[in-house]
Amino acid sequence: MLELSHISKSYGANTVLKDISFSIEKGQKIALVGYNGAGKSTLLKIIAGLEEADSGTLHFQKGLMVGYMAQDASGMKNQGVGDYIKMTAHLRPEKEHELQVMLAGFGMESINLESKISDLSSGQKTKIALIAILLQNPDLLLLDEPTNNLDIPALIWLEDFLSKSESACIIISHDRRFLDKIATKIIEIEWDSHSATINNAIYSDYIENSLKKRKTLEEQYDLQQEEMERLRTEIKNKQSSAEGANKWVGTDNDKILQGYKRDRSKKSGKRMKAVEKRLEQIEVIKKPVERNILEISLNPEYAAGILYIELKDVIAGYKNFSIGPVTLSIRFGKRIGILGLNGSGKTTLLKTIAGELAAKSGEVKIGSGIKIGNLTQEHESLPRNEIVIDYLMEKTGIEMHDAYNVLQKYGFSEVQIRHSISALSPGGRARLLFAVFTLLAVNTLILDEPTNHLDSEALAALEDALDQYQGTILLISHDRYFLEKSKLSDTYPVSYTHLRAH
Repeated sequence: MLELSHISKSYGANTVLKDISFSIEKGQKIALVGYNGAGKSTLLKIIAGLEEADSGTLHFQKGLMVGYMAQDASGMKNQGVGDYIKMTAHLRPEKEHELQVMLAGFGMESINLESKISDLSSGQKTKIALIAILLQNPDLLLLDEPTNNLDIPALIWLEDFLSKSESACIIISHDRRFLDKIATKIIEIEWDSHSATINNAIYSDYIENSLKKRKTLEEQYDLQQEEMERLRTEIKNKQSSAEGANKWVGTDNDKILQGYKRDRSKKSGKRMKAVEKRLEQIEVIKKPVERNILEISLNPEYAAGILYIELKDVIAGYKNFSIGPVTLSIRFGKRIGILGLNGSGKTTLLKTIAGELAAKSGEVKIGSGIKIGNLTQEHESLPRNEIVIDYLMEKTGIEMHDAYNVLQKYGFSEVQIRHSISALSPGGRARLLFAVFTLLAVNTLILDEPTNHLDSEALAALEDALDQYQGTILLISHDRYFLEKSKLSDTYPVSYTHLRAH
């Protein structure tokens, strides 16, 4: 139904995609994977017709209908929810039943379709964007991070829906369990070659096989290098032996010995040429390119002062939305999971604790010794027009040389370091914030969906960092695997019973 042939794309001197070729069959479910910034979103945009490739061709089956969902729901126009769905899905009155089924499936049956997109939580925005795309019933679905911000019931419903759907899908997601449930084919954009490798496997098997393949390749490379060095040494020894025999000069009485040495020299020369030929015929294994392993170093500073957080009868919210009253005591070093469905007020509660949002009533006490690192769902605190290295220097007070080294350690390229924050992928913006947290030695982490947009390498680095972290953690996440690894000491369930009527 769709064939990509030799697709390449660059932005100036920065190559993003190179010679990408693969085909998509009817109903096929494909996971598009790779490191942050590898070009996954760019490839989806090219297929969707939102960007043009520099070279290569796309051949679509005649009449093929394509539905595309961008990874950043914050770009949705601020209009009524119902109007957005009708406009995006080209909704006809006979589709109303399907709309109600999907609203129920995503836990949105009570949503007021007259409410504004801007009034929704990030998870609710994602749900509405998905509903609008799925109602199109396209032949090919292009879904860029559809699992971001979705609560667990919605994730399970989406898994079931896509598994049964006749639509083909290309999905970018870092939710490991979701990909295991959906995808039967993995296409990886290689970080070094920018080309694509294809694996007919589920995601977990692909990860395991990739690690085994790399280990085998490294072992084969090392063995081949040893063999080539042995052959070079043998050639050198035979060459020395031949030269020594040719240079030997004896007396007249040594003519027989001289002839023997010359014969041996010829034989050594022949053997040397045979070894040289063997060396030339070796198909050299390319040395596996090593990628610097990302490490997130979060070492909290134990400042003097009170280190606990207390909320007493707190009502938080906005003009038309309130949650509470909430009474909560968080001692230093605790790991608290704030759990609940999309739209129940989890992010509102965290913003109130972080001081971004003033409580409507009640009391919020933040200990004087607390240094907060706040990772918001949409990275709202980042000035998009500021240069990456300038932002890090300004935020942390370090010198340019040190800032450059830190950014390289956190996986930023030379080009990214000198460009504006707006040019970073969402995953890149998350890594920038973690670099800031490291340098500021924050002792309290507020993490609102921290796994959103992070590739497998960054996820592993974050899991390792949190495993060693000795400070306080307040966490919102719907990533089932990540929640299991987070070692929560307690949870605070936020439900719709906490919402206050207006």
